[in-house]
Amino acid sequence: MFPSNSITLVNHASVLIKGLDKSILTDPWYWGDAFHKGWSLMHENESIEIDALLNEASFIWLSHEHPDHFSIPFFKRYKKKIQERGIKVIFQDTRDKRVRDFLQREDIFVQELAEGLVFNVEERFSISIVKDDFYDSALLVRIGDHKIFNLNDCHFPEETKIHTFKKRYGDCDVLLTQFSYAAWKGGRDNRPWREAAAHEKLEGLCWQAKILNAKIVIPFASFVRFSNEFNGYLNDAANRPRTVLAACNEGPYPFNAIFLSPMETILLDQLEHVKQDPASVSFWEQKFAEDFTTLKYEKSINLTELEQKFLAYCQRVEKNNSHLLMMIASKVPMLEIFNPVVVRLVDSDLALRLDIPKRSITRTKDMPDVALHSQSLAFIFENAFGFDTLTVNGNFEETSANGFARFTKNFAIENLNNLGYRLDFFLLFNFRLISIFLGRLWAVANKLRQHPSS
Repeated sequence: MFPSNSITLVNHASVLIKGLDKSILTDPWYWGDAFHKGWSLMHENESIEIDALLNEASFIWLSHEHPDHFSIPFFKRYKKKIQERGIKVIFQDTRDKRVRDFLQREDIFVQELAEGLVFNVEERFSISIVKDDFYDSALLVRIGDHKIFNLNDCHFPEETKIHTFKKRYGDCDVLLTQFSYAAWKGGRDNRPWREAAAHEKLEGLCWQAKILNAKIVIPFASFVRFSNEFNGYLNDAANRPRTVLAACNEGPYPFNAIFLSPMETILLDQLEHVKQDPASVSFWEQKFAEDFTTLKYEKSINLTELEQKFLAYCQRVEKNNSHLLMMIASKVPMLEIFNPVVVRLVDSDLALRLDIPKRSITRTKDMPDVALHSQSLAFIFENAFGFDTLTVNGNFEETSANGFARFTKNFAIENLNNLGYRLDFFLLFNFRLISIFLGRLWAVANKLRQHPSS
């Protein structure tokens, strides 16, 4: 069904890359919501298409742990077929081993691949992984004389980083890259930040294409919408295919950008002949314009349950980090880490003051820092990835100046733990990790200063 030496777009961040005989399927997410009822696909694949992909695939590569790339429902539903076909999952070598351990518990074979190590899929078909910042990774593919760079969600905020990447890995023939923002970008009234974020994505895409001398650019990994009643406004400035194509074709360095529709294939041996199919652009433009089912949190979590979940959360955090260092940090004025933070529950209009080092959760009449549903707060308490999920799905509102920063300085601790690091005195000497973390926090704070909510 799938021709040799080809790339087929499946959905969102998923493509099938086929060599002579063997194939790699990337980041399979084909139905359902993600990020705690925060995102939905614009298009869902039919079962017959998924079966055809798994009949073809020799390997599945996962770029990172986010559920729009590592879909647990997919592996649960298709576990038996993956086992019967002997499909192996390839994932970056990580400190925490959470993805590997989950898949192994499901009796799915996992091949961990160290950064830079070349893995031969078959003769004249090899891959390697490049890690990016905290947890993302890119896939570099060689098929015959062709090079494919799947940059996915990798963070290239400035031109210099792309030049650094090029010096190490060279040019590519095909570039697959994200084309719109994919996380919270300010509150309902902060459209200017989202417009700026959308422009930066387009600018970054064009710089990637120019600097890496890509013959073909396939924009992907952005075929989703914010679909909750609390975050639907975040779609208001998202880049659409025609906007992307105009930027690619009319900029100072025009290049060949191609939007593919689901299950559309291009041949690597005929790249110079690949042209944009207008029907594929129309397909996605229609999807962007369609009405969609709004997701909601149906059940509220009462205060007694939240208190229990908060206590369990504090115990988990203390188990994985130095409670003494947390207490010390909370006393340093210039850090403002682990200071009390106030949240307002939108479903009960109840304001709660949270103090993690003291394990204290109390009612308050103080000005809230953020507002969110009780289910979102409970999700953070219950899951080590809960705060990361909230920052992506955007199901909250910042309700005071620097409120989001204060919230982050309390709950981002488990982002470090998920990477296999604990907050202790040894971490103080990991300058690279600290600089990345503080840099991202500063970038968000700077955006909020540039584009304050009205």
